[in-house]
Amino acid sequence: MMSYIRAEFYKVFRRTYTWAALLVLLALEGLLVAGWAFTNANGNHVDFYTGAGMLLAMLSLGFYATLLTCDMVFADQYKNGTMKNEVAFGLPRSRIYLGKFVVELAVSLLFMVVMAGFYLGLCWLFLYRDPAQDALIMQVVGYCLLTALPLWIGVLACTCAFYFLVRSNLWACLASLCIFMILPTAIGVAGLIVGDTGLRPVLDFLYQHMPTIMVETAPQIAGDWATCGQAWIVGAIWLAVFTAVGLAGFRKKEIQ
Repeated sequence: MMSYIRAEFYKVFRRTYTWAALLVLLALEGLLVAGWAFTNANGNHVDFYTGAGMLLAMLSLGFYATLLTCDMVFADQYKNGTMKNEVAFGLPRSRIYLGKFVVELAVSLLFMVVMAGFYLGLCWLFLYRDPAQDALIMQVVGYCLLTALPLWIGVLACTCAFYFLVRSNLWACLASLCIFMILPTAIGVAGLIVGDTGLRPVLDFLYQHMPTIMVETAPQIAGDWATCGQAWIVGAIWLAVFTAVGLAGFRKKEIQ
């Protein structure tokens, strides 16, 4: 397993795509902070509290980032025929699946740490600071990141499963988007349609515990550690369910 993981790391870190994507994302962060710094030089007063608070509004982008990191690691293996070669070589399918997921997770965590650290560092250096306000917003940011992390991992498991089960990367992306972005809306609408029936509490419960909804509400309930614990439970369920589905489907899938 470790040899396979090292090989996957070697491939993904040798791709120009990986580093180009990271540089583009960091450049966009830098451009955002540079814009604020420019307005500050011309009489505005954007502070670190505001800049760090913007990070909270961008937490949902972490779900879309799973599409990016899965695409980096999976690298169109069905289209290029390399998946068939790996299977024909005799590698266990569970090793292929879990090895790629581990690398996807590691790359996702690397991107998260680098991007969050870079952005907050720029805000700290170039925006106005207030020690009391800065300490407060960093507590909120820490809580929200800790709440979002297991949910991002759960959605990453969902995206990984579709990449293995669907031959087209585009359709795999769309299928994953339907699950983590469109499904919550569908559940919310269904809850309104059924009205005050016995099904309404079930739909409300499901809606409130969808990853995207939990991440969006995290900044408003910062410090509620019970909800943070629920996020870890929800993330673990998504991780277990989609990993089991993906593994089972990949083991039975005919590789052409």
